[in-house]
Amino acid sequence: MNEDPLLEILAGVAPGTPLRDALDNILRARTGALIIIGGEPAIDEDCDGGFPLDVPFQHQLVYELAKMDGAILLDRHLERIRRANVEMIPKKYAPSHETGMRHRTAERIAQTRDATVIAVSQRRQVVTLYRGQMRYMLHDLSYILTKATNALASLGRYDRLFRSATRRLGEAEQEGLATLGEVAEVMRRGYIALKIRREIKRYVVELGRDGHLIDLQLEEYPDIYWEWLWLWRDYQREANAPPPPWEEAESWNTTAWGIALGFDSLGQPLSPRGYRWLYHLQLLPGPVIDRLGSHFASRQALAEATPGELSRVGGIDHDTGYQLWTALHSGLGKTDA
Repeated sequence: MNEDPLLEILAGVAPGTPLRDALDNILRARTGALIIIGGEPAIDEDCDGGFPLDVPFQHQLVYELAKMDGAILLDRHLERIRRANVEMIPKKYAPSHETGMRHRTAERIAQTRDATVIAVSQRRQVVTLYRGQMRYMLHDLSYILTKATNALASLGRYDRLFRSATRRLGEAEQEGLATLGEVAEVMRRGYIALKIRREIKRYVVELGRDGHLIDLQLEEYPDIYWEWLWLWRDYQREANAPPPPWEEAESWNTTAWGIALGFDSLGQPLSPRGYRWLYHLQLLPGPVIDRLGSHFASRQALAEATPGELSRVGGIDHDTGYQLWTALHSGLGKTDA
């Protein structure tokens, strides 16, 4: 859930890269273009006409080749220009909601081949990226900077909201009074903060060399992904159920998050398994936290375990078991940290 497949694609067309130089030249010349990256050798089945090149990639050459109507095929590593002036004949069963022929072709190729497709509109002066079912339109750098600045302000607000909610939940956990509503609200706020962070990372990559200051400001807010994930593991009814797909939860409210956790009454009392408690100790790697949480199955059982019982879990020796036992009983493991 934390991975964003768009980042790698945006990095290849960020300002300062050779491919971005080619795209900028094409936009200035108002010629339009259809550029296909990767997909070889299967992509060749969709090609008709044109001519083979197999020459080293040069952004000046891509710009010149775009003056012809056909597609330009690049290898997946952006090291060579494979073919040019090619008529693309994509699979007819692939759906497309685009209206222009170039963009319809781009969308269908992206859905049926393991390739990234770039369509440059001659009339609208817009660059659109396609990969699988994904469609992303590049924006003007000043527009992205404005969006990134606004997103940073929103991230600061939701980061504070998430941390205040986790503090309240931690206090309720210590009293044995945590409810589904409190847990679901923390999940919701954390998801929004993660979503905003994900968007900012896209902006940083898309800005390329101009995104350094935005990236520095983003570092002021610690990444809450692992805390959020361990919270999910703490309260999910099915112990090993994965979090929902990223885009699926975009519009969920607190009730929807409660249902995703496997429960239907927001007032229902819940007890954590102890994953987040262990995470806040900052003593153990993720796999060991996972084994401990699965072995003891509850925060209460963790609190009652002896150093010897802790040491019998894989990845924990006697000294680490005693250190962990001491930390669990010293107040350092509070989840409202």
